[in-house]
Amino acid sequence: MKNKITILSLVTGVILLFSATVQAQVLPKFGIKAGLNYSTFNNADGVEYKAGFLGGVYANINIPGSPAAIQPELLYAQYGANAEGTDGKLSVDYIQIPVLAKFGFGAPGVNIKPEVFFGPYAGFTINSELEDAGFAVDADEVFKNSDFGVVVGAGLQVSKLNVELRYTAGLTDVFEDAYADGEKNGAFALAVGINF
Repeated sequence: MKNKITILSLVTGVILLFSATVQAQVLPKFGIKAGLNYSTFNNADGVEYKAGFLGGVYANINIPGSPAAIQPELLYAQYGANAEGTDGKLSVDYIQIPVLAKFGFGAPGVNIKPEVFFGPYAGFTINSELEDAGFAVDADEVFKNSDFGVVVGAGLQVSKLNVELRYTAGLTDVFEDAYADGEKNGAFALAVGINF
């Protein structure tokens, strides 16, 4: 119930943000992105990085008269880690909602623009499992059902195409209290997006 209230609050906030933008006659630009997520559990022993998928949709809302924009996103993100020296791995998938502040650089009228961005995110667990020797078991009791943290990154906008490298740092424990020892999500991601 608590997660449903949190998701409803975030969705309401995004809708209000869009409404305020439309009233200011600054229409958002929408886009899709997809890429590779390379994740681990920070503060954990015996784990290595694990590859996963990152993809979803976003809205880019320019702030008039400035090089800044606000970019809320709705992403599907695969996180987790491989066990060091074995075939075992822990996987946890999230619906992730970052809200980023973006700053673009470059001369007006030029189609190539470097960007930097940062902001908070909220993640909600949709699937988790432990896999070893080809067998997978559900791990929902092990992982917390939400994750909060920050995103920082940089990218390059070329006409309607953008390429970005980001790092996601979790600020809350990944595991339920009975299993937790301060482990948090950490992931590098390389993604490509298209603006419509």
